[in-house]
Parts: sequence; C-alpha cells; structure tokens
Amino acid sequence: MPIEELIARRITGISPFNELPIDAEIWREAHGQHNTHRYLHHVAVHRPGIVYGLEVVVSKKERTVIVAPGVGIDAEGRTLLLSEPASFLLEEKGQIYITISYEDNVDSKSAITVGSGKKYFRLVEGRQVIATKDLPKVAYLELARIDRSSKEKGVREAANPFDPAEDELNLLYRQLAFPHCYADGGIGELVFLPKADPSAWKPNRAGLYNLVREANGDGFHVQFTGLYNLRAPSEPAPVLLYVAAGSEFQPLSDDQVAGLKKYLDSGGTLIGEASKGDAGFAKGFAEVAKKVGATLKKLDKSSPLLTAHHMFPTPPAGGQDKGEVQADLDRGVILSTFDYGAAWQGEADARDKVRNAQEFGHNVIAFAARRRRLAELARM
Repeated sequence: MPIEELIARRITGISPFNELPIDAEIWREAHGQHNTHRYLHHVAVHRPGIVYGLEVVVSKKERTVIVAPGVGIDAEGRTLLLSEPASFLLEEKGQIYITISYEDNVDSKSAITVGSGKKYFRLVEGRQVIATKDLPKVAYLELARIDRSSKEKGVREAANPFDPAEDELNLLYRQLAFPHCYADGGIGELVFLPKADPSAWKPNRAGLYNLVREANGDGFHVQFTGLYNLRAPSEPAPVLLYVAAGSEFQPLSDDQVAGLKKYLDSGGTLIGEASKGDAGFAKGFAEVAKKVGATLKKLDKSSPLLTAHHMFPTPPAGGQDKGEVQADLDRGVILSTFDYGAAWQGEADARDKVRNAQEFGHNVIAFAARRRRLAELARM
C-alpha cells in the first residue's frame, strides 16, 4: 500500500473506563490502533524492503536454490520473518520469480465451540515463500529471479551480477529497507608479540575502535569484541580479526596456527597491518599466511575489497602513502602495508586520506561479513 494511502487512514483508539462493555469490535479497535501505528512506522521510517538476510544462493543439488533466514517489510508495513531456510527445485522453463509475502494463519489448538461450529481465537503471523512464474497479487518482496533456458538446465551464480545471463541468479531487483544491515557481528584483535618490545602489540587499537564506531553509522551493526584467543576461542567468533605491529614478531605456536586455521575454515577473515609499513612485520605475516594455506597476491580491479561497500579503483593510501594490499580472499587472509589503522586514528597528512581509509575499512568489514554469511549458508 502506498504511503499516501496509509497516512490518509483515520486512526482511532479506545479510551477505557470501568463500565465500558468489551466486545469483539471494541477489542479489535483497541489493538488495531497499535497495529496501524506499527505499519505506518515501518513504511514511513524504514520503507519496504529487506532488512537482514533472505539471501538466495545456489545449492549443491542440481537446479536447487535456497532462501536463507531473514526479515523484511512489505508495502503494507507488515513484518516478513523467515526463521528456517527454504529450498526450491526449479523444474520449469522461462522467468521464475522467488518472492516472500505475508500470510496470516490460525492456530488449530485455539479452537473453541461456538454454537454448532468452531472458531479460532489465535492468529499466527506467517509468510509465504514461493518460486513462481507469475508475481503475487498481494504485497510481496522479490528475493531473486532466474530466466531458465530449459527445464533440465542447472542454475548457477551470476558471472557478472550486474548483467546476469540465462540460468544465472538475478539479484538486481532486491529492494533494501532503511536502515539496511550490511554486516552484523564482532570485530576482534589478535596479538602478534613484537620481538623488540612485546608491549607494543596494539599500535592501532584506537584506530580499530574508531573504525567500528564509524561503521555503525554507515549501515553496519558491529561491535569491538577485544582479544581473540586462538587456543581457546570464544563463541560466536568475530567476523573479522585485526592484528598490527611495527616490527618482527615472535613465532606463533603450533596451537595458535591450528586455531587460526580453524577460525578461517569457519568463514572468518584475518587482516594484518604493518604499522608504518614495517617490512619485518609484513614478512612474518606472509609466513603465517602460508602456514594457514593462504597465497597472498596483489588485488586486481575486480577484487571484492574494492567494491564490497564503497567503490575504489585501487586500494587507497592510509597512514603510509606508499604500500600495497595483498590477499587470498578464498582463504580470508589480507595483508596491508598502507597502515590504514594509523589513518583510522587520524595519523595521516590529509583529511581525505582518513576518510578513504575508513571507507576501505568498511569494505573489509563488508567482505568479512559476506564471507562468514556464505559459510553459514553452505552449512545449511
């Protein structure tokens, strides 16, 4: 329903007093006032769209796609909640739409006898998730579409998400609510103890905290979770781990390496920063990367780190003007010698560098959250 129609509605409520007779009509009006305000708030303040989750991914099973749990708001202002994954085997040729819409149901256990029949006093708010050739006539959110070339053809992720071909997932028509949650999770620290001065293991702590603070004003819901113990990891694990030092550091124990491997295997992401571009830290971090199965390479122009949230043609400068970013994104390991953490705490010679470093940091968070989410979806 357009917002113009919602705000044109007359909203009434009930002013109670002891002698007021309570019947179904009075009860309906009293609760209807609250529902109308809830719908109006959703549509006017948040706008219809996907709030969180509801991703559509290709299953390992042929011609099957999976809709992940999540929450959305429809054009009527109603909440669309999907608590469990929904899967669809696509067996038709042509354009297929995957949608979610609101659906009320009655609780069969709430039946009471009225006259010669039964009535149900409890409603259960539900939703209908379907794969259909015809879009619903009621309010809905589109989650994906696929143009099927034949009944037998398999479904795949889009090679170019901005120009999906036949039999590829088309996610261009997903509408986002405001404020949309681009990432949800924790950001923690690792300790790589410097050989020269073990107390200097957190040169960019203030910058990391500033990054978290600024991210929460940029469509993220993240929090600083402190030190992460690779030997006795806490749950839930952070979506991103950050480590920085300005010199060579003490070798990691076998237990620590094993813990880091386990963290990365679960969908975690690690970024290491060479404070002031220190070559000793960069060399040691590259050796750790090899131990956990990562092969670091320079970013190319198609790297998700350049497009995950903000758009960059190349990695920007940080606290250091000269440097580079290397990564193995399949393994979730990133190394920067630009010292973005220093810029996050204002240690740069221009305000633009601080802002660019912050935005690149948001890209790292967005990538890490997406990587963790895809790992969770794979486990479904």
